[in-house]
Amino acid sequence: MSTTNIKISEIQKQTKIVGFTYLTTTLIGFINIFFVKIGLHKPETLLASEFQFRMSIVLDITMYALVMWMAVALYILTKSINKNRATLGFIFRVAEVVMGFVMLLLYAAPLIILRKEEKYQFTNDTLHSLASVFFDVYGMGSNLHLILMSIGAFIFIKLLQSASYVPKWLSYWGLFTYTTIFIGFTSQILFPVISKQLKVLMAPGALFELVFGIWLLINGVNLKCLKSQTTV
Repeated sequence: MSTTNIKISEIQKQTKIVGFTYLTTTLIGFINIFFVKIGLHKPETLLASEFQFRMSIVLDITMYALVMWMAVALYILTKSINKNRATLGFIFRVAEVVMGFVMLLLYAAPLIILRKEEKYQFTNDTLHSLASVFFDVYGMGSNLHLILMSIGAFIFIKLLQSASYVPKWLSYWGLFTYTTIFIGFTSQILFPVISKQLKVLMAPGALFELVFGIWLLINGVNLKCLKSQTTV
């Protein structure tokens, strides 16, 4: 495994980007879910909270843009370890972003429907029911989105672990986190009744991403390991 074609300064730069994007996307997601989006998924009150709803969309757009930046940085950081696996991880993270923007279209559909209520030849109850359908489809999309995210993140953490770029305790925590998320949200597709219990999985996942982002920002990757590789 050689890193002779990659400057250590470039690896440090990409590490900081990964740390920054991990930290900021986690904070944006936390604020959006627990403070902005809370209570918005109700067609009967959506128009009264239109600005708040639009703000949640802007936050999601920002988050997915940062995830794309993160995916590029992770690929650059890990392609010298195993290019094929890094490419696979990159594909899953890009798929996560694409799914995220598709979800945003579904998420915005209820607002479009309700704002133009007078243009559609449906009763008020029918339009509200249609808006609820889009929110339900958005919920299923969230499951697929998190499954794609967990696969891509698992691959990249495994690559970082194999090169000893991060401490073992941190990498094992990450592998456990993303395995749990994958199993949990795949199970929700099979057993929808457990949806409420799955919120428990998000707390340790968010905590790991906060710690991981801060660790990379402060400590970076194992530079001693990198230097020893370049001298081989």
